[in-house]
Amino acid sequence: MNGGDYLDRERGSRDWRLLPAALCGWAASLAAHAGFDYCMNHDGILGLLPIVIIGTVPFVAVSGLAFLRLSEPLRHWLSIWHASVTMCAVAAVACASCALVYDLLQWRDPASRAAAGGEVVAVMVIRATSSAVSSDRRSNDCRLDARTLSITIDGIQQNSSARIRVYADQPECGKLRQGGTYEISGTISEAEYGAMPLWLTDAVMVERVRSPSMPMRVIDTMQQAFLTQTAQLSDQGKILVPGLTLGILGQDYVPVEGADAGIDSTYATQVEDAFRRSGIVHLMAVSGGHLAVVAALVRGVCSFFLAPRRVSALLVASAYVMLSACVFPSDSVSRALMMGLSGAACQFLGRRGQAMASLSWITLAMLMVCPQMSQSFGFALSCAAVLGIVLFAGTLNAWMMPVMPRFIAEAMSMTISAQVFTLPIQVLIEPELPIFSVPANLVVAPFVGFSTLAGLASLTISWLIPWLGLQLARVASWGTSVMELTALHLGSGERATIPWAGGIKGAVLVCVVEAICVLSAIATRRILTAMIVQEPDLPGKRLIVNPVERLRMWAERTRKTLRDLQWEQ
Repeated sequence: MNGGDYLDRERGSRDWRLLPAALCGWAASLAAHAGFDYCMNHDGILGLLPIVIIGTVPFVAVSGLAFLRLSEPLRHWLSIWHASVTMCAVAAVACASCALVYDLLQWRDPASRAAAGGEVVAVMVIRATSSAVSSDRRSNDCRLDARTLSITIDGIQQNSSARIRVYADQPECGKLRQGGTYEISGTISEAEYGAMPLWLTDAVMVERVRSPSMPMRVIDTMQQAFLTQTAQLSDQGKILVPGLTLGILGQDYVPVEGADAGIDSTYATQVEDAFRRSGIVHLMAVSGGHLAVVAALVRGVCSFFLAPRRVSALLVASAYVMLSACVFPSDSVSRALMMGLSGAACQFLGRRGQAMASLSWITLAMLMVCPQMSQSFGFALSCAAVLGIVLFAGTLNAWMMPVMPRFIAEAMSMTISAQVFTLPIQVLIEPELPIFSVPANLVVAPFVGFSTLAGLASLTISWLIPWLGLQLARVASWGTSVMELTALHLGSGERATIPWAGGIKGAVLVCVVEAICVLSAIATRRILTAMIVQEPDLPGKRLIVNPVERLRMWAERTRKTLRDLQWEQ
């Protein structure tokens, strides 16, 4: 096969060319972060590392001159792979360079340098990038993520742009709102765990420098009104309806006044642990599924009113932006928003969306703009789930359709294909595997869509018509009650999970087991096909290999016979 045949077979609707580049860029970004940390922890310097990385692209490009002496077909075939390798090298250099620049800026930041010497009392001006949630430290009541604007130590003020996690107590917790700018006094130190590199603990003297913008104040009002209505639901509704709608469990949200939500902490911990062990904890985080539900609703309304394609695309993009602004910020929300906007842009231009190309482009762009994303488990799980669905959902659905109903086949194919790539990452987080993940997702799948829409409708209307918002929240709680029962029954007990090796070894072992399962499934299918189909050269396929289709045809013919049957008078 020569390069011409390869180009002739290429389809724009299935463009995977950027996938190796995205993987190389991600690996290079991780390597750059790890190399920088190693050098700094060993009192070393980066030395020739940037020169080696930057020189990779010219080396790969110049190496293409060796192809000039080869024959024409071979040279043309190798030029395709040469271009792919060059693109991978460019992506790796770009992502690694951005990661190194980011690490250097963070290392030289005054806040980071002050924390490197130990705990230091400082006065900081910060901009809150998230809402206040319950603290994961016993010594404080709440926490929120922020970005520093300035830091004052011993009367000396310096500009700063470090990412920091603030821990505070009541009543200061009620003063901190997303999007606001505050002056806080506390103890700054390096983070002991978590995604943020710095901590500001025991925050006192919280003074508001600048209020959040008008859109952020409106969003905060909507969230407060929505949580006020969900506080009137049952215990599971108080916990799960905010989780399904906003991406934050009810017991984790801190009201402005610091009031108690009345949630039993023991029960809340039990439910959260059951969701994790049953493999449906992803329902309590906003992801691409939420945006897909909203997009389907908007497109359906636009189709009903015969709206032009470009108007529909603009409305879908607006819905994506508004939903992302209303929910709790996370890396998975950012990825879903960018991919959603990419799909809306394709619709606006009248082109077919390409999920794989969009995922690769968005991944590379986010790794260059926000290099810390390469170390985020949330971003990795989100990208891995989308990658698995794009690669395997269609194939698995085609395999399962002949032996089971369509809606079950679609749900199972989505769940299994998403877990193919997320399981190795989950093992890195926690060394155990959920056994009942697939059946749990099948049970809750019919209730996720309408519960999500009911929760979002309650969020939208609660600040205007509280009683209607309460009724919509109660409708959403009907679906979450099924999720709770499923999680408690399938996620409880010692047999809900399988202990597994942790770390890199455990992730590699999961990949090996998955590869063996895939090869076994392919071999089994080929053997059964060879045994059942005795005339492989004839066109078409025999109905004996598709019992579901046979039952469907029997049902249609039976209905037609009964409908056309003439009864004697």
